[in-house]
Amino acid sequence: MQKKQVVQFLTLLLFILIMAGAYMGIRSYQARQEKEKNKQEAEAVMPLTSFPSDSVTAISYDLDGTKYTFEKDGEKWKAADSDIILDQDAFTDFLQKAGSITSETKVEAQEGEDYGFSNPSRTVTVTTQNGTSSLIFGMKNEMLGQYYVKTSENSSIYLVEESVYTAFDKTAEDFEQEKTQTDTDDKS
Repeated sequence: MQKKQVVQFLTLLLFILIMAGAYMGIRSYQARQEKEKNKQEAEAVMPLTSFPSDSVTAISYDLDGTKYTFEKDGEKWKAADSDIILDQDAFTDFLQKAGSITSETKVEAQEGEDYGFSNPSRTVTVTTQNGTSSLIFGMKNEMLGQYYVKTSENSSIYLVEESVYTAFDKTAEDFEQEKTQTDTDDKS
């Protein structure tokens, strides 16, 4: 009877060890899969613009046929063609958003397809301390609700959300500093 119990105990112990090994193997496999998935997701996000807002010296873009140009004058931003006093914080926030535009979709361009780049819907030109680059918006893909875009640095075409396009739907007046009571008193 004792020999039978020892065999049962060893069989049970062997079964437990096999199950523990299988559990550890499955956990290890899942961890590797999760790591690979995160790596692929990180690689899928492609930066289209990448600059710190404090390195920008000028930015211009077109909106409804009007070109808006903003330049840094010392430490302050000003609209090139206007006497409007800009809200510096609001404009810096705008530059931070413009400096971190990404895309999750690279378009496999079809031969002979223009994607709206022969007559761009908008061109954003950014001048930094390191040089000038442009973001060129083509047509809107109505089915996806996204815009085709490319940069002046390469010919690859990407899709971006409509919110990226509309981020530049701002006139100089949209950045105007709110007038305070002392501002109106000074003009009196």
